[in-house]
Parts: sequence; C-alpha cells; structure tokens
Amino acid sequence: MPPQERHVRYRCELYARVQTESVDVKARVLELSESGAFIEETPGFDEQQVEDEGVMTLALPGGEPWTGPFRVMRLGSSRREVRDPRAQHVTVAASGYGVEFIAIDDDELERLRDFLELLELR
Repeated sequence: MPPQERHVRYRCELYARVQTESVDVKARVLELSESGAFIEETPGFDEQQVEDEGVMTLALPGGEPWTGPFRVMRLGSSRREVRDPRAQHVTVAASGYGVEFIAIDDDELERLRDFLELLELR
C-alpha cells in the first residue's frame, strides 16, 4: 500500500459554522488544508469523539460559502497566535479536533484549493 499523500497545512484563524448531529456552533479554524482542518475546542463543540461526522461552512471571498463534510480523526492541539500590540509572533497551545474532509465534490475542492493559494501568498 503506497503512503498516503500529505497535504500542506496552512495556519490561519478563520471562523466556521460547524454542525454535527447534536451541535451547531461557530468555531475557530486554526489550520486548513485540502484534506482537512484543525478546529479549536469551543463550548458546544467540546465533546466530540473520533469518527463523529459533521459539516463545516466557511465564508470564502468572492462567492457563496464553502461547505465540506468532515469526520473527526483526532483530538489534539495546535498553535494559535496571540494578538496583542505589545507582543509579536507569540503563539499559545490550543486544544481541539483534527478533522478530515470526506466526499467533497470537485467544484468545492477547486474553490478550497483557490482559497489555500491565497493563504500561501499572504
């Protein structure tokens, strides 16, 4: 079995609508790639388990919101930048959930790739 391709993850701070069978919340996305994302733990989205499924909706520039179904793959941590005029380039650990996108149609995948190109250029 060949190794699975690992997509570049872009650090970001975006807000997404995250919906599961029992939850509908606004949550911060700290990392994004074409295969998944890292969602910061937030009230209402703090009891997810590996294999739980849901849908993420992101407001992308120049069009309708982007929607992608996901599956929780891991519980873990990422880094979040501290925004304070007295400190630069400071990050703190943030607990959350690594999710993998599942069954994204080709048009939505292309829109996500276009957005990731913008993140790469910043």
